[in-house]
Amino acid sequence: MRQRLRELVESLCLLEGDFVLSTGAKSQFYFDCKRATLNGEALALIADEFLHEINRLPEKPQAIGGLTMGADFITAAVVMRAAQTDHPTNLGSIVRKARKEHGTRSFIENELEEGTSVVVVDDVVTTGTSTARAARAMREAGCRIVGIVCLIDREAGGMEALRGEFNVDVRSVFRKSDFPTPMQSNELGQSDERLAASA
Repeated sequence: MRQRLRELVESLCLLEGDFVLSTGAKSQFYFDCKRATLNGEALALIADEFLHEINRLPEKPQAIGGLTMGADFITAAVVMRAAQTDHPTNLGSIVRKARKEHGTRSFIENELEEGTSVVVVDDVVTTGTSTARAARAMREAGCRIVGIVCLIDREAGGMEALRGEFNVDVRSVFRKSDFPTPMQSNELGQSDERLAASA
C-alpha cells in the first residue's frame, strides 16, 4: 500500500517549476499534497499509513489534529478509518489560523477535553513552523502532545526542530529523498532546502 501511495504522491503532487515556499525560500519543486488528500484512492491510503505510523508511537493517542488546512483532510480520513476499525484514535480537532469571527468564535474546532492525548499531523514539514503552531495551540488548550506525524518530510530541519521542542516521537510517511527525480536534476533545490532550514 505504501508503494502505491508513493506512486500516487509522485504523480499527483510533485510539481516542478519556480515556487516560493511558506518559509519564503525559493524551490524548483513543490509537493502540492492537496492533490492527494482530495483524491479518493490516495486519501484512503493516507489514512491507513497514518494509522500505521500512529501505531508505532510509544503511546496511542485518543485524538488527531493539526493546523488548517494541511491537517484537515488527513484528520477527517484518519478518524473515519479509526471508527471503521475500532482504533482508539477516533477524535479529530483542527486549529484555525485565526479565531472564528461568528458563531462559537472558536480558535480550535472540536476543542478536546483537558488531558486528551493528541498526535499532531501535517501534510508537509519544511521548517516545522505550521506544525509547531498547531501543537502549541493544542498544548495551551490542555491537550497532551504524544507524537507528530506528517505525510512528507522535506528534510530541511523541521522534523528535528519539532522533536527538540516537543520531546515526542516525530515520524513521516515519506521523505523528500524518497522522490529522487527533482533532487538529481536540481542542485538549486538542495541549496534552497539549506536556506529553508536556517529560516
